[in-house]
Amino acid sequence: MLAQTAIQNEAVRFLLFGVQAASPTITAIGILAVNKELRANLSAIFHTERLFAAIFLPVVIALGTMFASKYIYCICSGNAFSCGHIPTKQLIVILWALIAEEIGWRGYLEPKLRTYKLHSASVPLIVGTIWGAWHFHYFIQQRTEVPILLFFVGCIAESYIYSFMMKYTRNILSAMIYHFSCNLCLHLFMVNPADNNGICTPYIILTALEAVTALLLNIRQAKKSHTCS
Repeated sequence: MLAQTAIQNEAVRFLLFGVQAASPTITAIGILAVNKELRANLSAIFHTERLFAAIFLPVVIALGTMFASKYIYCICSGNAFSCGHIPTKQLIVILWALIAEEIGWRGYLEPKLRTYKLHSASVPLIVGTIWGAWHFHYFIQQRTEVPILLFFVGCIAESYIYSFMMKYTRNILSAMIYHFSCNLCLHLFMVNPADNNGICTPYIILTALEAVTALLLNIRQAKKSHTCS
């Protein structure tokens, strides 16, 4: 952040933003490499088991919640449903989300927390809170128009969706694709206030839908686990 403030060259600032975004994964890979656990960890989270679900489930959930939030908003407000244009620079940032964060968050931090035998429902809450707090630079640098409390609630709700997908697929690809799909649809359907003249209503609806989706998915997972036991 200090370097971005001091450096005026836009290309360098853009690269620094990319490094900033990838810091969770860079940190996780560094720790695993030092502990000589990198290969074993990557083998455990990257595999072909349930590959179809790992690819398509996150797309369906992200597309469904984003589309529904915009559609509900349009019905309630009387506005016509429309999609936005994604500039090339923003598309690069969205594509970077495929690899930048999730090896760190859902590939390392969440499994690490589970080794401490915490209550299973508390782990996504902890990860979601840390994940939301990690975005503090968005607010300092005024890169988002989403109210901070709403943003935190959304991060926690999404964290439970990520957790369900990781339990279901045991494949980090599901988290990576969900992160990418959410970022893409957020701008494509203009749910983000920055793409919607500062209006937060679609984002509020989205957060509520994500919370309901997270609740239903995790109830389903709990029932399945109870049946198997």
